[in-house]
Amino acid sequence: MSEKKILKAKRLTAAIELCTGKLETVADKLRYARLMAGLHQDALADTVGINRSTLLRYENGQVKEENMIIEWLMKIALACGRDEYFCCSSYHVFIVQGAGAQVKNYRKSLRLTQRQLATLLGVNVTTVRGWELEKSKPPTYVWELVIGQKPIEM
Repeated sequence: MSEKKILKAKRLTAAIELCTGKLETVADKLRYARLMAGLHQDALADTVGINRSTLLRYENGQVKEENMIIEWLMKIALACGRDEYFCCSSYHVFIVQGAGAQVKNYRKSLRLTQRQLATLLGVNVTTVRGWELEKSKPPTYVWELVIGQKPIEM
């Protein structure tokens, strides 16, 4: 089978996945965006300025989504002619849209001090401060608490 036919078959499969709601992971979204743009991994990696093996690991789901570099995901989406957040998960959007302020608002809505929240989460108070000052990213379990997917155990 020719390379063009293989690419066409992959694009059709990706389009079906989109229509059936199967683009659930960042890896699925990356693969879909690249295939629909008709780009090979080498070309996309060069355009975005990342290593092809990194793109391959992202597309194959070999990197945990919370460890993916958000700026690269956004560049990939734009290079594929998509909205900048297309390849991002909800967690990534949470980080980009000011996770620190959201954590702080969440904590204040519960009328907790940083120390009290740290104790509830089993982390050091400097960790909570770091999240709120956006010096570090909160892990996904904190994101789940803040967006209300998971109640906090008090």
